[in-house]
Amino acid sequence: MAPPGEGSYQVGFQITPLMQDGSLDTSGDFKGGPHAAEEDPLFKMAVENREGGNKMVAKGEYEMAIGRYSEMIMQLRALENEVGIEWTDDGRLAVRQQRASAYLNLSLCFIKTEQWTHASNTATRALQGDKDPPDPKEDVLAPEKKAKALFRRAQAQSQGFGNYAKALDDLKQALHYTPDDKAIQAEVGKMEKASAKAAKAADKKLAGFLSGAKKVKNGEGLFDDSLRPEEGWKAKPPPKEPVKMSDGLWVMPGVEEKKDEAPPSEDKVDFDELSRELNELKEDNPEEYTKLREKVQKKLEEEIAEMDRKEQEAAEHGDAERLEDASKVDGNVDGEAVDGEATAVLA
Repeated sequence: MAPPGEGSYQVGFQITPLMQDGSLDTSGDFKGGPHAAEEDPLFKMAVENREGGNKMVAKGEYEMAIGRYSEMIMQLRALENEVGIEWTDDGRLAVRQQRASAYLNLSLCFIKTEQWTHASNTATRALQGDKDPPDPKEDVLAPEKKAKALFRRAQAQSQGFGNYAKALDDLKQALHYTPDDKAIQAEVGKMEKASAKAAKAADKKLAGFLSGAKKVKNGEGLFDDSLRPEEGWKAKPPPKEPVKMSDGLWVMPGVEEKKDEAPPSEDKVDFDELSRELNELKEDNPEEYTKLREKVQKKLEEEIAEMDRKEQEAAEHGDAERLEDASKVDGNVDGEAVDGEATAVLA
């Protein structure tokens, strides 16, 4: 026998009972001719492979079980091209159910062996078959088995790829089929926390990239040098002689004037950096953040009150000046006009 993981061959014997006259009893052998799909030798061998694979799974022999389930799928595919089969709806349904069962069991074996891509793909095929585009007729799993396939695909997405959002979608769909499943409910809670934590970490990382950090200000950007082109705009020296770009368009060296840049101000506030520090304070020390927030709120209220007071004083002072100017209008204008002018000004 070959070493584990490299395939193997086994010699077996089939025991056939004897008749009373000493001859072999072949009554159970396949005779050929028109027959149901369930009676075909390929179908029976597929069932035997499934049972053998299940025994290997129970022993933890997942690699060997993968071989049995894979052979089972190939036999069921070959069965569709067999001659002499009288296909019925029940026969096609039986074949589809066996194939879906093989894919479902394969997904378990691939999870146990941490082959995450295969685990996700086989769980999907258990749900919708292996045709592209999917055939609705391949949707043959019972609700509790659909929940099992979705649960395993969620495991592959979360454990293999860290894709908690996709895992959470599958788990919620699994709960639709088995709403009382405690294991799925617990996994949903776990994925919700992991997804929120991952989103928070991503937001924090992005905020760090886009903040007024020294690296960004110095032109380092978001990418390292390995991702930059070898000959970028910085690598090309400015032209020393006139360069023709197109008809009538020339680039002349040394004609650009340097713009006066204002010196950096010591008092200028970096609001991006301030926001980042406040967010960190909120996470690390919520009590201190609350106190600081209350102080800022009180300071703002005082500033607003002071601004309102000054605006009110200015308005009152302006109204007094306008009334004084109105009283100095020429005497040829009657009082009614003066009153009207004053009213218009006050309005």
